[in-house]
Amino acid sequence: MKKRLKVLLGMSIMSMFLFGAVAFAATDFTQVGFSKVIAEREIEAGEAAKLSHSGIKIQIPEGAFTNDVTFQVLEGDNKNFQKIAPAGETVIMNFAFRVIDSKTNEIIGTFNKPLTFSFKDKDINKGSIYYNFKVDGTIANNNAASVIDGRTLTHPVGAAPVGWLITSPTNSINK
Repeated sequence: MKKRLKVLLGMSIMSMFLFGAVAFAATDFTQVGFSKVIAEREIEAGEAAKLSHSGIKIQIPEGAFTNDVTFQVLEGDNKNFQKIAPAGETVIMNFAFRVIDSKTNEIIGTFNKPLTFSFKDKDINKGSIYYNFKVDGTIANNNAASVIDGRTLTHPVGAAPVGWLITSPTNSINK
């Protein structure tokens, strides 16, 4: 039984490395609609940091990165993402991360510790949904771990192999 468990554990670790390599190759989201850098910060290895911009707050815990990085928050045009939003939902926010290792100049796809993303906006409500945006142009609901408190949506982010969209019911949008 122990041998079987070790083999399974070894295969799981190998799969994570292989999947990480596949996801890593697709993490420059400037190429798939998140073309504008809206916030940027140089973060030293092991350093805790905060970034904010127009209702967005990102808390990066101590130890999230092993090497010095350039951490960028990217955004695109909501109108472009609205085309793939479900009927009856309006895209109120879109974003992606591009984290560049300062030593290797490679994009980092996973973090040592999860970051905390929050977005405060007049259109956030209990009906808001947090979606993953995949590089193939599709979205998938990722609302399971999101917390909505009043007009703020908070979500932990442990990796950046996808971008994200936040929608709210169209009939709840304050014009």
